[in-house]
Amino acid sequence: LFNCTNCGNEIVAQDQYFSPGRGGVVCPNCGPSVADARPVSETALKYLRHFQRSTFPEAARGKPSPAASREMEKLMGNYLTYVLERELNSPAFIRRARENSQ
Repeated sequence: LFNCTNCGNEIVAQDQYFSPGRGGVVCPNCGPSVADARPVSETALKYLRHFQRSTFPEAARGKPSPAASREMEKLMGNYLTYVLERELNSPAFIRRARENSQ
């Protein structure tokens, strides 16, 4: 989350890309040429970095907006699907549970 997985340059505070196949962030210069790279906002990336470096109690204090939470959930879902080479069942279950509780 701190260096481009394509060129190695340091990731700066701006919107970037995330590539499941490369296992991390891809800079704006490389992102368009990486087939599976998807945009990731600066806000979501900041939270992901915070979560990566923090203990659970510290990470739990982070309060991302609903939009940032959805973005990170989708990003991590795509990454896990890539790593596991199959879709996860739990995201659909959680989504249905949320819909039924509203």
